[in-house]
Amino acid sequence: MPRFSEILDSSNNPQLKALYEDIVNHGYRESEAAIPPNWFTTQGERPDILASIWKLGKGIATQGELPSSLKEMIMTIISMQNNCRYCTAAHRKMLEESDVPQAVIDGLTQRNLSKVNPIQRAVLEFSLKAAQSPQSVLDEDVEKLREFGLGDGEILEIIMTVAYTNFINTWSDMSGISFDGE
Repeated sequence: MPRFSEILDSSNNPQLKALYEDIVNHGYRESEAAIPPNWFTTQGERPDILASIWKLGKGIATQGELPSSLKEMIMTIISMQNNCRYCTAAHRKMLEESDVPQAVIDGLTQRNLSKVNPIQRAVLEFSLKAAQSPQSVLDEDVEKLREFGLGDGEILEIIMTVAYTNFINTWSDMSGISFDGE
């Protein structure tokens, strides 16, 4: 049960309206509507906090050296591992709207990495380990990513995606947000 109201009408708040437009323009929208998903609209009561969170999320999810599809794969599989139903569904939807094959998406939600290429598999295995127990990540784990040709900037981006995913999973579960369209 949602613990916070969705703020769908941003017309009376210029800051919120600008945020919603930016979020939608970056591909985060509820179906064809010009409304962001529930994850964002349930934070609409506090545009100041949403602005900070969106800046971080936009930087991690939509910018950087790694393909956004790989970051969505990371977010999907970690959300599965964390049992975050909302985020699993939302990031699966983002993958379905991208060029990721359905067999790969289905494999991610079943934690079966046989359909991804070896580099993606290494990234996803590293991400799962880091999300579950950051203290268990060893220098050897990072070195394995370097052996696949990933540089420090890309590895930093993977780690930030992992940390951000744990954060968004926590918000989703604690807020009790409903699935988009419900």
